[in-house]
Amino acid sequence: MTNKKERIYFENLDVIRFLAAFMIIIYHSYSSWVGWYGKIRITAVSPDGNFTTFGKFLDQLVRNLGIGVDIFFLLSGFLITYILLEEKKRTRKIRIDKFIIRRTLRIWPLYFLLIAIAPLLVDWVDSEPPSYLMNALFLGNFNIIQTEKWLFPFSHFWTICVEEHFYLIWPFIIFLIPKKHLLPTFVFFILTSFGFRIYSAMTMVYPWFTIYLHTLSRLDVLVIGSIAAYFYSEKPIVFKIRPLFRILLLLLLIFSLSLEPVVLWQTAFSAAFKKYFYIGIISVLLLDYNFNPSFKHFLPNKSFIHYLGKVSYGIYMYGNIIVTIIMDKLIKEYEIRVGWIFFSIVISLSLIIPIISYELFEKPILKISKKFQVVKTRR
Repeated sequence: MTNKKERIYFENLDVIRFLAAFMIIIYHSYSSWVGWYGKIRITAVSPDGNFTTFGKFLDQLVRNLGIGVDIFFLLSGFLITYILLEEKKRTRKIRIDKFIIRRTLRIWPLYFLLIAIAPLLVDWVDSEPPSYLMNALFLGNFNIIQTEKWLFPFSHFWTICVEEHFYLIWPFIIFLIPKKHLLPTFVFFILTSFGFRIYSAMTMVYPWFTIYLHTLSRLDVLVIGSIAAYFYSEKPIVFKIRPLFRILLLLLLIFSLSLEPVVLWQTAFSAAFKKYFYIGIISVLLLDYNFNPSFKHFLPNKSFIHYLGKVSYGIYMYGNIIVTIIMDKLIKEYEIRVGWIFFSIVISLSLIIPIISYELFEKPILKISKKFQVVKTRR
């Protein structure tokens, strides 16, 4: 029987969390700068002010770094499902109350802190007030779908809303459905998500916001992570790909991300199916990095990158707010329009502020959440 005290810890997930958060920071920073001031020299602008061929590829690659959100969903689906499956295996039950308390203590404190100070931030940058109630109810993604507006400072909170919806239903799914029926259930959810995107694309005049933000539309990536957890729970995975194939996959991903927007859907089929191409490549690379023995000690276990992975939630939550404030104050108000200064300040503050928040605010609360662990995890 599995030792009930054996701790669950996937050390490489911390590295991936940080990389996903950093990708999103770069995406938000670049999109904001280019949105206000056009092209920047790092994207290879020719003397006539247009992109060079290389510049076009690089510009599109950076604009597609928002796919870091899907990486977060894959990781969440995997880790949450694996912990629930292990709890069910070790104790023959799932303490759903303790699961919800743990998730609440991890997500809510910072989430509601930012909601509490949001009126001050909105007033500071003179922005249109967002819907505080919809975001407080974790319905922010549906609010954006309804209004078709990305309002500061909640424009990126939609991902947390999607994950909260997942957390509400998933422990019941894992607990109530026998394990032999879980895999068909997971496939059903993926097909439902797939079908929802096709239906939205075929029946709506402008379905982009629904396809991009709706919980049903995003559920499949979370469930793909859950499928990996299912197989790993059955038998620990050793996943190896040849170094040359790994390099080719990485180059294929970079090249494909530099060609066109990931979220450009010209047909119902592309709206439903297109993202699986990118998710498929990313999933193989993530499996290789996490379950290939060659990467087990690729970085020291207590490296600064691992630490930043623990802080990645704060990096994501604070990052877009910092981008908007720096853009508003430094660039628009003080007219300091130097790209490297903007990016340096944004990246620095997007690391420093979350670290302070984690150490002084989040970490003490996380210590409380450990009291509600059934299966021990190490972070």
